[in-house]
Amino acid sequence: MQRQLSDEQVHLTHSQPWYMAGERLWYSAAVQKSSTAPASRVLYVELLDAKGATLISQRLVVEDGKAQGDFLLPKDMPSGSYTLLAATNWMRNFSAQQHWREQLTILNPNEVRTLQTLPATAKPLQVRFFPESGVWTAGAPTKITATVTNAAGIGIAAQGIVADTAGQTIVTFKSDETGIATFSLLGTEEQDLVAQLRAEGYAPQQVKLPATKQQGIALAVGKVSDAGIEVSVPGKSAEGHVLVAASGGLVYFAQHVTGASQVMVPWRDAARPECRLLLLNTGGLVVAEQQVMLPQRAGIAVQADRQQYGPRQHVTVTVKGLQPATWLAASVAERRAGLQQPNGFIAVNEMRQGYNTDQELWEAIARNEANARFRREPLVEPMRQADVKAPFQQETFAKHTDTAFVQALPPQVVSAAQKHYTRANIHEIYGLTEPHAAAPLPRLPADRVFKLDDYVAFQDVEEAIREVSTNLRMRKKKGKQTVRLLYVSAETKRMMREEPLYLLDGVMLENMDEIMALDLNDIASIEIAWSEERLYAGNLGRLVDNGMFAIYTKSGEARERLREKGLPVLYEQYNLPRNFVVPTTASSGGAQAQLPDFRQQLYWQPYLQAGADGSATFTFYTSDETGVFEVRVQGQTAEGTPVVGSTSIEVKLVN
Repeated sequence: MQRQLSDEQVHLTHSQPWYMAGERLWYSAAVQKSSTAPASRVLYVELLDAKGATLISQRLVVEDGKAQGDFLLPKDMPSGSYTLLAATNWMRNFSAQQHWREQLTILNPNEVRTLQTLPATAKPLQVRFFPESGVWTAGAPTKITATVTNAAGIGIAAQGIVADTAGQTIVTFKSDETGIATFSLLGTEEQDLVAQLRAEGYAPQQVKLPATKQQGIALAVGKVSDAGIEVSVPGKSAEGHVLVAASGGLVYFAQHVTGASQVMVPWRDAARPECRLLLLNTGGLVVAEQQVMLPQRAGIAVQADRQQYGPRQHVTVTVKGLQPATWLAASVAERRAGLQQPNGFIAVNEMRQGYNTDQELWEAIARNEANARFRREPLVEPMRQADVKAPFQQETFAKHTDTAFVQALPPQVVSAAQKHYTRANIHEIYGLTEPHAAAPLPRLPADRVFKLDDYVAFQDVEEAIREVSTNLRMRKKKGKQTVRLLYVSAETKRMMREEPLYLLDGVMLENMDEIMALDLNDIASIEIAWSEERLYAGNLGRLVDNGMFAIYTKSGEARERLREKGLPVLYEQYNLPRNFVVPTTASSGGAQAQLPDFRQQLYWQPYLQAGADGSATFTFYTSDETGVFEVRVQGQTAEGTPVVGSTSIEVKLVN
């Protein structure tokens, strides 16, 4: 079984609980691994529609186990449920449920505004039943979890009964506001059971429960604590079974069990605070499965300097209680009504349990496969590769409005969509765009880095290049400037024979002309590499015989301009994430201060840095939008324990 579990895991956070078409989704990801094999340096993130078609595909560079990115959600995206996926290429060798997968709701304000004027009809309920561990054996009491949702997948509080074929009520149950209900049920082979549900504002629903099995053994989870997980295996079976526990891609516990067994699975040897429990028969096939998470979540304190602000005022937020090496992302956005969507993982008894069985994993264990079809990517290949699918984003969408989905949205969500429609019109009238800036290009390894802001002013680009480094020689050749690098090692120093690879903002140049024409004040750094160690670390060794001479600008303007000329571009098969910009409109003055600012996303920081005392501070400005804004900080510790902290601030008009 061990070789069917991925030794790499992805954890992803993003900036809002749900989104409007036309908004930007900011996200941050951490890639962790449990083996000594080289770590993947490339992460693939996709957005899928309800039918599983890929709408947006991104390929990101992973630095120190972290990556960040963003999606600009097109304005014409239909309202509905979408899926956010994240995995490394290596993780594609394993079952899809071991990838990061999250359901997202995206609303099209135009659709919401139009369809809310249609006459209301009886709204249908959608009900699903999940026997614990996916197995329901006749004659054994089994914990059943029911999810009750509307056409938009939003959890609904409902009341229900389970009755037999004679109409006799066997058990009653009630779902909470998240749409989740849990009850115990004793099934028999002879009876077909039917559930009847009612909820205010919805049509009554009748659903047949899954059939029981004559033989079989289930996997029941009891109390979950720091000491471990209480597990029992009720049911009927003539053969023995093996209970296996895996965490972080590693099998750390295995024990033979019988139908009457009570087992305590320890946490102390788990690589992560989540655990996958599998029950295997004597033939090594999986017959039941559970996923459990340790109930404690590490908490962090988040506090703003005030609770109430006016428009365009400065806010300072302090975060305390951070552990060393904790990965965090911080977001400040207008509070949105929660859309409770039980999908795949059900919250039961203060723990997380998975009821969607990983059938692909079961089948792989049965086949006992060992061959890896997808390779690891421990190096970031800067040059275009013919066998790599380029990232893309759909520009147009098939216009199919899900009327039932939109009409099932609660009033507070409809109100938020209508407000967004008004804001979008105001921004269009004034020609306003969202605040963001291009991220710095991924840096190639260099032997020397010279940041021009660290030096006194120079007269021109030529003087700057000559003065900052003694590791090169400049001279004119046929009327044009050329550079040769000095190779330096412990044993030797020698001038390289030919010109190096010239790079400007990651674009390969044939000569120095474009570099010499730069605005001196726009140059951020001059970086050179001559050693095989640096060149091969950047995967340039096969391309470069005389070193690398790279210029990076502050504006990044040269990259797109040179790309349009048809010059080769490094990393063009990767998405370069934008940086969120916090406007300082309160103090900037001028024409910009007179423009309206109705931003709902006030702040996004994908990597919040903590100090030695375990605290961090960040600042931002409120916009012209009034209401309650949520400050949310989330991520995970070095051990993989989820951490989250939040607070809220109110923005009001001031006299």
